Amino acid sequence: MTRIRILFLLYGVAIAVFGPFASVILADRGLDPAAIGLVNSLTAVAYVIVLPAWGHLGDAVLGRSTAVRLATLGAAALLLVFGLPLPVAALAIAYVGYSVCFGATGPLSDALAVNAMRDPARDYGLVRGLSSAAFAVAAVALGVLYGRDGYWPAGLLFLGVAMAIVVVVRGIPDVGRATLATRRRGGATREAFAMQPGLPRILLAIGLAHVGVFAGFTFLSLRIVELGGGPPEVALSSAVAAATEVAAMVVASRLVPRIGLRGLFVIAVGLYVVSLVLWSILASPVAIIASRVISGAGYSALWIASVMTIQRLLPSRLQGSGQSLISITTVGAAGFLANAAGGLLYAGQGPAALFGISALLGVAGAVVGWTALPRRGARRVGEPEAPPAR
Repeated sequence: MTRIRILFLLYGVAIAVFGPFASVILADRGLDPAAIGLVNSLTAVAYVIVLPAWGHLGDAVLGRSTAVRLATLGAAALLLVFGLPLPVAALAIAYVGYSVCFGATGPLSDALAVNAMRDPARDYGLVRGLSSAAFAVAAVALGVLYGRDGYWPAGLLFLGVAMAIVVVVRGIPDVGRATLATRRRGGATREAFAMQPGLPRILLAIGLAHVGVFAGFTFLSLRIVELGGGPPEVALSSAVAAATEVAAMVVASRLVPRIGLRGLFVIAVGLYVVSLVLWSILASPVAIIASRVISGAGYSALWIASVMTIQRLLPSRLQGSGQSLISITTVGAAGFLANAAGGLLYAGQGPAALFGISALLGVAGAVVGWTALPRRGARRVGEPEAPPAR
């Protein structure tokens, strides 16, 4: 557990190095909101294509520990390339490559964690909260640094954190690699769908709920800058949300046995919808930063509900692919919609239209989630059979 805690602390720092500032950095490199939306849309498409391969590599080929190390080092190398004075097309390719590699680190780390924990329903929220705490502290410190010196140190800082992750992950125990029942195309991901036919509806609910999440990730920092903020305000916005997540992750985990996964999911979406409505009407950086308490609580509960649903429905040998499915659905499908349509909406109709429509999609996700997610809370899945979705 000590190494798992250190891994999630380092993961939170790694996110803070670049994540909160990505849209602002892209804008500084000459991209307008529509172009930023397009680049993030390409990233989302790449997620859908590449993440199943990462999940299969982790579950059936390399092992989850090796896959985490490979993905993290790949992300570090591509972020260093991104920092070079490149033409826009090469810049976009490096950014997409970094995002897809680092995007695999999260779900594969989640798979390592839930497989190693004796009681994931109790322990995962505590561990995941460490990432939020590390992110909050690092984001504020980095916002001050970048505001003073610019964004050039980001690649080197990320490389240092990536090397630390590689060292820590080597000592985390991993379950055996999956022996697939079929050798047909799709590998471990296809087997996960075959085992749980209800997964598509569950993923649809998660995806609809995350459109607003990714609209906020990409465009809220631009909105803060438009209203007169700078790197410190952008960092503080992310830090307030992350600081809220530290406690909210723990509370969300404790609520699972009491109200069930579907109840937690609906409450989470409701909180995020409230924050989206606020972002569509608030007109000062300070007010937006204050609203991040609500979005942080909503995101925490949404993440716990999503991860614990996959943990409950799939056996440990398929957790790498199962947790990758969450990223494929959120960063991939929801991220594509949020960025492709969101960039056009933000540039043409303004933030109110973008965040308002995202709120409506969130409501639709809550309705689907209530009918699709398991009633009962997460428990460790028995081997080799996993319980049905309903």
